[in-house]
Order: sequence, then C-alpha cells, then structure tokens
Amino acid sequence: MVLAHLRALVVLSVGLLMWTGSARAAATNWVGDSQAVVRLITATDNIAADSTLEAGLEFRFAKGWHGYWRTPGDAGIPPTVDWSASENISGAETSWPAPHRLVIDELQNSVYENDVVLPVKLHLKQAHTSARVKASIEYAACSEICVPLEAELALPLPTGAGGPSAESVLIDSARKSVPGSTEAAGIDVIRTRYAGTASEPTLVVDLQSKVEAFVRPDLFVEGAGNGIPPAPKVELQDAGKTARLTVRLAALPPPDRPLTLTLVDENRGAEFKGPTGTTTGEHSSAFFAALLSAVLGGLILNLMPCVLPVLSIKLFAFTRQTGGGLRDVRLGSAATASGIMITFLLLAASLVGLKWSGATLGWGIQFQQPWFLAGMAVLTVLFAASFFEWLPIGLPSSIATIASKRASGPMLEAFLAGVFATLLATPCSAPFVGTAVGFALARGPSEIFVIFLCLGIGMALPYWMAALFPGCVRWLPRPGPWMLVVRKFLGILMLGTGVWLIFVLWSIAGAWMAAITTVLLACLLGYRASISAPVKGQIAAPASRSSGWITAALAVVPIVVSLSAVGPVSQAAAGQEWQVFNLDALAGLIADGNTVLVDVTATWCLTCKVNDLRVLENAEVRSRLKQSHVIRMRADWSRPDPHIANYLHRFARYGIPLDVVYGPKLPQGEALPELLTTNVLLNAIDRASIHDYDRKSADSKSR
Repeated sequence: MVLAHLRALVVLSVGLLMWTGSARAAATNWVGDSQAVVRLITATDNIAADSTLEAGLEFRFAKGWHGYWRTPGDAGIPPTVDWSASENISGAETSWPAPHRLVIDELQNSVYENDVVLPVKLHLKQAHTSARVKASIEYAACSEICVPLEAELALPLPTGAGGPSAESVLIDSARKSVPGSTEAAGIDVIRTRYAGTASEPTLVVDLQSKVEAFVRPDLFVEGAGNGIPPAPKVELQDAGKTARLTVRLAALPPPDRPLTLTLVDENRGAEFKGPTGTTTGEHSSAFFAALLSAVLGGLILNLMPCVLPVLSIKLFAFTRQTGGGLRDVRLGSAATASGIMITFLLLAASLVGLKWSGATLGWGIQFQQPWFLAGMAVLTVLFAASFFEWLPIGLPSSIATIASKRASGPMLEAFLAGVFATLLATPCSAPFVGTAVGFALARGPSEIFVIFLCLGIGMALPYWMAALFPGCVRWLPRPGPWMLVVRKFLGILMLGTGVWLIFVLWSIAGAWMAAITTVLLACLLGYRASISAPVKGQIAAPASRSSGWITAALAVVPIVVSLSAVGPVSQAAAGQEWQVFNLDALAGLIADGNTVLVDVTATWCLTCKVNDLRVLENAEVRSRLKQSHVIRMRADWSRPDPHIANYLHRFARYGIPLDVVYGPKLPQGEALPELLTTNVLLNAIDRASIHDYDRKSADSKSR
C-alpha cells in the first residue's frame, strides 16, 4: 500500500516537473548585473510546422541606466548578437522598437530605458525538428559611466504543437512599437528635400497626419555622417495635422544612398527614406530664382482681372495729373507705389504671425473670411462715392497741416489706390506668383518678408517708373469735361466690384449676411448722395461732423455684423459633370484605369473663372473630359478647408487655381500651370491616360 502511494507520488512529481519545464522552455534565466540584465524569450514553447520562430531579447535596465538603439548617436554602442552557435537556425532578423532621444552635454543619443524587447525572427533550417537557440550578446549599460556587458544565452526547444507561450504577449507588444510604414501610422509624407548649402545642409520633411494631430514629433536621421543629427525644428499647422521638420545635418549622404528616417511621435512611429541628390542651393541660385519670380509675378499682377478696376482708376489719375506739374505726377505715382509695397509687407507680417500660430497658410485665404469681404465691399463703395463726388477723401487735419492741403486729397487717394489694388490682387495667382509665394511660405520669416517685398516691388514697378520719368504720362489726353463722364464710369465700375464681393460673401456666409451688407451699403450710398446733392441749385454745404460719424457708422456696421457669420466647412455640391473632391477615392479610380482631373477653385478666384471660360468650357476639352474613363473632381476652397489646404501643400502650392491630372501613367499626379491652356491640359491627359485618343480625328468630328 505504501509502495503504491510512493509510486503515484513519483509519477505525479515527474509530470509536474515536465509541465513546469515545458512552460519555462520559452525563456532563459536573466543574465547580467545590478545595472542591466538580459534574457532570451520565444513566442512558442515548441518547434511546430512553421519555418520561422518568433523570439525576443528582453533587456531590463536599472533606474538611471540606459541601453542603445541600432544607431546609438554620438556615444555608446548598440547591442550586437551572434547566433552562429545555434542549432537548426539558419538566420535571424532583429527589429528595433522606437527609441527616445537623450541629450547629454549636446551629445545626441538614441536610447532605451527600463524594459525593452527587441523582436527577432529566427529562420529554421527544418520545421518539426528540435532547435537549440544560442545567442552571444555584447551591449552597454550607461549612466554617468558606460559599462560594457556580455551575455551567453541558450534555449532548447523541442518539437510540439507550437502553442503561444507566456512570453508571446511581450513579443507581440514589442512588434507593435517597431516603426512601420507611414501608411500604417496614418501619416502622409508630403515632401522631403535638402536645403541650405553643401557646407551647411539641412533636411526638410513635410508631413500630414490622417488620424490624430502630431504632439511632439521627433525625427531620427541615419546616414548623414557619424552619429545622429540634433532634434528637428518642428512647425505645426492646421491644428497639428501638418508638420514641418527641419534638421541640421553634419554632412550629405552619397547621391545613391538616401537617408533612413525614423519618425517617433508619442505612441506611433514610422520609417521611410529621405531624398536623394544634393542641396537645392536655396541661398544662391534657387533663392535668386524665387526673387526674380516674385518681381515678375508682381509686375504681371497689374494685368490680372482682379486689379483692372484699380488700374483704370490709376490711369484716370495719371490723366488728371497731366494738367498739373511733373511734381504732381511724381508724388501721386510714389504714393501708389508706397501703398502697394507697404500692403505687401503687412501681408507678409500677417502670414508670419499665422505661421507661428499654426494656422493654415495660403495666398488669398483672407477672401474666405466674411469680415474681409464685407470690409472690401465697404471700401469699394467708399471709392465709388468718391468718384461720384459724394465723399471727398483727404488726410486727417493734423497730418494735412504738415503737407500741402491742396495735395492731401489726391495723395491719400493715390496711396489707398495702391492698398486697394494689392488687396484685390490676392485672389489672383498670376504666373510666377505661385512659385514665389510657395517658396516663401515654405521657409522662415526673413524669406517671407523678402519675397513679399519683391512682389510689392514688381507690382509697384510701373508707378515707380512713372515717378522717375513723369514725362511718360504726357501722351495721355489732356484734362477736360470728358473726365467727368469717365469719373462716373469708374464709379460704376467700382460698384460692380462691390457687387461681385457681395456675391462672394453670399456664397461663403449665406444670403442673410449678403442681404444685410447690401442694405447697409445702399444706405451708405444713399445718405452720401442725399447730403451731397445741390439744394435749389446751390452747391451742397461742406459735410458736418455728424455726417462723418453717420458715414463711419454705416461703414463699420457691415464689418462688425459679418464677424458673427459662420459658414459651413463642407464643400459645396460640384455639379452634375463634376464629382466632389475625394482624395481617398483617387487611388481606386486610377487603379481602374481612369484618368482624373482635379480642379481646385473658389468663388472669389477670378483666375479660376478665366480658366473655366478659356479652357474647361472649350469644345475640344469638354469632348475629351466627357470620355467614360475621364473623371472630373472639383475642390471648392471658397471656405476654409484644411483638407484642401493640405492637398495644395502636396504640390508646394499655397494659392489657387490648381489643376492636377492623374492616371495610370501619372499615379502621383502632375500639377499644371496657374493659367491653363488647351494644349497644356490635353497633353497632360494624354501623358496620364492608357487609352489612345486621336485628337485630330476628334477635332474634325467636332467641326
């Protein structure tokens, strides 16, 4: 009886030992000292039919101590592992969880602290065959000093069913902390490029988050000389959804070896490649090209439809000044040029402030704000009243005493004409303007101010020429009674501009806001007309102080009321022929063999309307766009929309119009010039499409 009990106890003990032994077969003992220890773990207890085995090296560092990532930085050594003594193991692939940055006396280090698992994928020579995993590890544990450590770890694994071990959770968790693709992290890499010079290069990375906003993004750069560069300068925009990371590099990589970039932001990470090639040399040739583009773009702005009403006003002013001396021409031209340049500098200051605040940047985005539209409508009505001689414009009396009272009115009117022309020019994206503005807004405050100053110089150039050579206006007609008719015509032209601004206000803030603004401006015009009308053949008396206060109130109230306007952020319906812009649908449409035209427009963009009339409504273009494999998408940027703003930034654009053609041959899209032509658009569609199209045959049929 006793013998039977002893036999049962032995069997139970052996079974218990076998059970506990198999449970612990997925991990070795800890090896190390008081600074750091390491062990080998596997995700399964046995070798099954799989050809690979998930394993991990788990490091545990004491408080105040740390180990190193694969690229340790300016100090330290990364862990190295030798698997050659293993049995039935043909190779190993080690993955590296995201590190964090540790800076000690300006030395950059990428480290691990506390507990970290390096996932390892072991390749088996034969499945269903027992293996002996042996790892010889060399690593360092550092605090105020660095201690080199070694460990010999061995783990036998028998054959079996291959179920998950107790340590599999640790390995799975470590896998999730390894930076993967940008798509898996919900991040779009908009652009990577080199900037600066060959001796002082920088790396600029533009990112957009498709999920949560960026918090504290860090970028680990590998391949730019020894160690790792310092932490990037981070600029967040669009409520943190867009980030620009600028990193100072010690050296550029060879042209055929792009940098490896690892982005770490809170609990997500992504790994991707940097650009190839050399620096853009923006401090020399590229910067000079941007300055030249700004001057030429500013000059061309004088011919854009946005500023034609003000250009007509200035020509009228030149004509009026031909009856006076050359001094009047010089002063009037210089005043207009000064108004243009000062306004451009104020726009630059506003954009710098918006950039620092993280807001969306763009050329003409102020036309998305109801208060700005109402203010511009008020300004056009005041100019119209001035041309109807209902509202004299002059300097304040305190300033007028310094200058000539006779010239104070024309001087202020000329200065305001320059201001007004610049503000009206902002919804126009003339040739060269988009390039210059995109270059400026992608850089720092100094570049923004310099580029916008050059835009102002370009737009003011005709007026500076008139100021320097006033005799050139002598060819204009001499003043006479005909100018009264022209003056009234220009007043009507300004009222037409006001009507257009109210229409844009209607599309952005709704019919009620547009109606209130219209009524108040009509009251303003009616009031000024009534107090300026002759009474019984007598010229109206000079305006009293009370009339000035009433005029000011009628001018200010529309702007104040518009501050409460809140327009919807969603896009308006695109129409029957155009689909509403959907960036997520592009990849699927292109994969199906379609050609896609994306048109970014707005109700306030007059250049967009010109493109519509001249190109998109062209019979040949319409025939091509109606093909079954051609899809038209329209993005309406009349109101603020961060998704559309981010889409513009993909192509380094900060203003509209923007037209992009996609297709199987152009999956990344090709951005077209701001001013479209029929040939440019059709040729881009030909390059993107996989479908043959005989333009000559189609043209003959259309005739």
